Amino acid sequence: MVLSPAERSYIYSSLSSSEVTRTDSRKPNQFRPLRAVCSFLPNSNGSSRIFTSDGLECITSVKAKVTKFESLVELVTVEVNISQQRDDSSLCLNLSSLLSKALLSSINLQTLKLTDTYAFQLSIDIVVLSIPQDFNSSSYTLYSLLSLASFGMFIALKSTRLPLLISNTNNKDVEEEPTFADDWESSIPLFSEDSKLNPTVLFIVSVVGNNVFIDPSLEEEQVSEHALCVGYNNGKIVAPIQSVTLSTSDGKAISVNIMKRAFELVKEIGGPVTQALTNISKEELDDFDVAF
Repeated sequence: MVLSPAERSYIYSSLSSSEVTRTDSRKPNQFRPLRAVCSFLPNSNGSSRIFTSDGLECITSVKAKVTKFESLVELVTVEVNISQQRDDSSLCLNLSSLLSKALLSSINLQTLKLTDTYAFQLSIDIVVLSIPQDFNSSSYTLYSLLSLASFGMFIALKSTRLPLLISNTNNKDVEEEPTFADDWESSIPLFSEDSKLNPTVLFIVSVVGNNVFIDPSLEEEQVSEHALCVGYNNGKIVAPIQSVTLSTSDGKAISVNIMKRAFELVKEIGGPVTQALTNISKEELDDFDVAF
């Protein structure tokens, strides 16, 4: 919804006061309820569907194909498509770039190599199915979609399985392609439970006055003065860490103290959130499961 000046003033005062009162009564470190399901797309190596209580919905598909490669970096691509937005819009391109940086910083690309010539190439397609009808006439930018897309990508990647390699030819002079086991039960997870590696999760921290809070609602975005995209992985703050614009009317400079508080907030909630997402990635149910 597009806020009137009086509504903007009231919400700003509520969020910037010493005792923060959010528009939906959440605590500063509390997410909106999320529901999700994984491994529901039959033609994907991994997939997820996640949506919020206010109607934002995101589907992620991970597909792997065997390809010749020259550089390991080219083996992973992330593309975000948003309903009613051009594929080359700044919003789609920037979200794709940030999610790609997050993934490349957390995946061991060596695990994708099959031989010195061939490797698995991962294509991660993220589709945001619905956005608010008043988006084009509003003052918010929807960069808060980063968290939702990041959570969906985390679940999809954690549920991704790759076929088991059974050939052993590794000669650059031989053009023989790798062969794999026909039994899908022998497939291996991209992120094994024994591995300490996890996909990086992105959190959006909004700043209003001297207060910071996680997962801003659409109404809160419109009065946000600044925001940070913060990466989290295995208990640590990691790249990408970047300023993002939640409202076309924001622009207040962010202090070092505010950044530290934002990092502390992400550290506080990062562990429980990634554990909840991991639990969903292990489910093989047709029904949606509650993330948190």
